[in-house]
Amino acid sequence: MAAARRGVEAAALGGAALVLFMAGLFLPAGGLLTGLSPIPLVVLAGRWGLPVTAAVGAGAALIGFAVQARVALAFLLEGVAPALAMGAVARWAKTPVPPVLAGAGAGLVGVALQVGWGVGFRPVAAVAAFGAHVDGVLNDLVAGASRAGLPGEQVRDLAAWMGGLRDAVVALLPGLLTTAELLTAVLVYGVAGAILRRLGTSLPPLGEWRLADGWVWGFIGAGSLTVLPATRQLGLNLFVPVIGLYFVEGVAVAAELARRFRLPPGIWAFGLLLLLLQPLTAFAVAALGLFDIWCGFRRRERTAR
Repeated sequence: MAAARRGVEAAALGGAALVLFMAGLFLPAGGLLTGLSPIPLVVLAGRWGLPVTAAVGAGAALIGFAVQARVALAFLLEGVAPALAMGAVARWAKTPVPPVLAGAGAGLVGVALQVGWGVGFRPVAAVAAFGAHVDGVLNDLVAGASRAGLPGEQVRDLAAWMGGLRDAVVALLPGLLTTAELLTAVLVYGVAGAILRRLGTSLPPLGEWRLADGWVWGFIGAGSLTVLPATRQLGLNLFVPVIGLYFVEGVAVAAELARRFRLPPGIWAFGLLLLLLQPLTAFAVAALGLFDIWCGFRRRERTAR
């Protein structure tokens, strides 16, 4: 009976992962669902181990193969591989940092392989394809503004600004993609960890996110590279992911401070609204995480306890 229940649970989690992945592929603006597809598999790894997860993931990929071979391959690279990497590292990690980095790294490799296969592993062609995609998105935004009745002169100004934005986005493609994979892995880990805690299995909670002090040299090095024109683009592509790491640390610090001072839950809603309306707030949160190295906000909390 227990084996049957285990099989049903494993099949349900594998099916949920495939449904999330395929919904992300076929629904408009469903990219986030694709990124969240490892969640059921991370839960499965925490419940029944990596061999069962690998077998269920392979079985779900075979079902995806019936839809399209490319869907099955993409599911293996973006859904199964990050979940296995995260689950494997989480077995020995004492903080959430190593599993999240492992999941983000596996996802990044999967995306790079798919793009590489699509363009014949030619970096120039990959950049051109991404630039064309960005052009299409920005042109749709400009066309939408024109249809909404924006005056012609303002539409032209908007198009010029979008052109500059396009160049910046293409130049920062590696850094932006790495940061996107990192934040997606954080979300996957956090949701899967919350589900596992309800099921009686634990992972190191995201509240214990703590970068080693040595990471600050990555911050300093990337920032230094941005000063010189010859290395500015490289520096920015390194600086953006490091800021993402410290942003997560800043959120963890803010959560502990909120618990310490018993702040009402509405503060979190206000903070999220502020992040949406004023993206520069993210840099303030990252600064909080960075200064935790010297200020030791959470070390003080542990001492007080």
